[in-house]
Amino acid sequence: MSIRHSRSAVAVALSLAFPTAFATTADDATIVVTATRSPTRVNEVIADITVIDRVAIEQAGPSTLPDLLSRQPGLHVVDTGGHGKPASLFMRGTASTHILLLIDGVPLGSVTTGQATLHNLPLSQIERIEILRGPASSLYGSDAIGGVIQIFTKRGEGPPQLNAFASIGSRGTREAQTGVSGSTEALSYNLSASHYTTDGFNVAADPERFNTVNWSLPNPDADGYRNTAISGRLAFDIAPGHQVGASVLETRSRNHYDGSGLTADDYSNDKNRVASLSLRNRLTTDWTSDLRMSSSEDWAEIFSFERYLFSTKQTQWLWQNDVQLAVGRLMVALENVEQKVSGTTSYAVSKRTIDSVVVGYQGNVGNHSWQTSMRSDDNSQYGTHTTGSLGYGYRFSPEWQLRASTGTAFKAPSFNQLYYPDFGNATLKPEKARNREIGAHWQKDGQHASVTVFDNHISDLIGGYPISNVGKAHITGTSFGYGFVRDAWQFDSHVDVMKPIDEATGNRLQRRPANMLKLAVTYSPGDWKLGGETSAVGQRFDTPSQDRPMSGYAVANLFASTPLSKDWTLEGRLNNLFDRVYENAWSYAVPGRELFVGLRYRPK
Repeated sequence: MSIRHSRSAVAVALSLAFPTAFATTADDATIVVTATRSPTRVNEVIADITVIDRVAIEQAGPSTLPDLLSRQPGLHVVDTGGHGKPASLFMRGTASTHILLLIDGVPLGSVTTGQATLHNLPLSQIERIEILRGPASSLYGSDAIGGVIQIFTKRGEGPPQLNAFASIGSRGTREAQTGVSGSTEALSYNLSASHYTTDGFNVAADPERFNTVNWSLPNPDADGYRNTAISGRLAFDIAPGHQVGASVLETRSRNHYDGSGLTADDYSNDKNRVASLSLRNRLTTDWTSDLRMSSSEDWAEIFSFERYLFSTKQTQWLWQNDVQLAVGRLMVALENVEQKVSGTTSYAVSKRTIDSVVVGYQGNVGNHSWQTSMRSDDNSQYGTHTTGSLGYGYRFSPEWQLRASTGTAFKAPSFNQLYYPDFGNATLKPEKARNREIGAHWQKDGQHASVTVFDNHISDLIGGYPISNVGKAHITGTSFGYGFVRDAWQFDSHVDVMKPIDEATGNRLQRRPANMLKLAVTYSPGDWKLGGETSAVGQRFDTPSQDRPMSGYAVANLFASTPLSKDWTLEGRLNNLFDRVYENAWSYAVPGRELFVGLRYRPK
């Protein structure tokens, strides 16, 4: 369990990955931001990136964000009891603390635990998701050893429009969402609100085994969850080429869990908030300036034995300049981040600052494309750390492209690792990584295929007790993708074969599978749609010593939608079709078969 709950129990990589049916197969006109920090056509990016648009998000129904991410190539999600329960995300065999989460460019996560709070972000507030696989510290700094997940909230466009969605499902699950959006010649706006609740189930898969992990027999009651969220975005053109903007996303939730006894009703109240103000100026036809002030907060109030409060806040100032040169495009950014912790636990140090300089250069000439970046982070706790990356792509025919890259990344120690009473070590150094990749991408006549081979060395891993920089990991792997679109049919598949190894012991890294398979097929001959998806995950080990093996599993889901009228659509989803019983974390249950039915209103 994480320290927060302990008392209660460079590479920007290579080949263009092909998403499952839950993601949108990117065409050459698709614009992505995360791979370069600047809007770039996807066919000009030297990166392993997946784009999940709003259509794919709605297709996921009342699923959670971890559910949706678990169906994507290269990702494995470990949750502790289903909807709303804390979830860890492993990307290409790296740790859950090695993934940076951004909300509209703003970092969100707990600086005490050092990882993103994915489970409290409702899909109903999300317009688009970009998943960047491979180290990206040369663009974003700490945390991006495994990759970056960037979430974009909804924005307005076109005439004023009201939208709404409501669903019901298994275990008392209910969801309602409504919003209004639109734009005028100078103003765009969106306001959205949602509420989600579920009765849940008993998260303890086996009470006796749960006791060995949490030192207490679990309460046999159902462990429910509820979440209320709002988001808003405004953008106003004060003059041609000059825009001011503001955005906010806030979620409040209550999560019930087990850990302190047969009759105890443990729960936590959680809050996540991201807010920003921005000014965008086109200074010349070739020079754009973006200035942004933002803040994010991760807040958890835990009731187990007694009350515990953990609050972390990050404040960011960013000034980014994009300059179009005669050959290629230059990006230069200055960034200042202040991180603070507060609550019922007293930390020896409760604040640190990071001052950063980022330089990137990308371009395309003929069949050649390139991307390089370098970043220097000066952290008030451990000093300066510099990372860099270099990528090259060559298109030797209209159908084929080869890509290669190399780069470095790092992960700063969290406040828990540094200063948590009777646990932390203030002398810890950042974890460091060096990654190399090579890949190929083919696309023709509605078909696409890819292969990517990666080799990631991670040193100074933080672990053990007393905690120290004791570990080294070597993660090698190959990712294969194939899919096609033909008439009313769409098919996508992806296979990941990895060796995530602890170099000191030769053991597989904790909870990482060596093999994963993701399949999806959709049939849409007209206005209605029918589809299915399968995720298969190989054996994992719940401990570093491999004394708790967890069997592999495969889960199949079905989904369908049909219009009832011009503006109304009926949607259905059946998760875990064959009611498989399996575990992602030792002693924690996962949802069985679940049925959801929803009604969506969107004026055409």
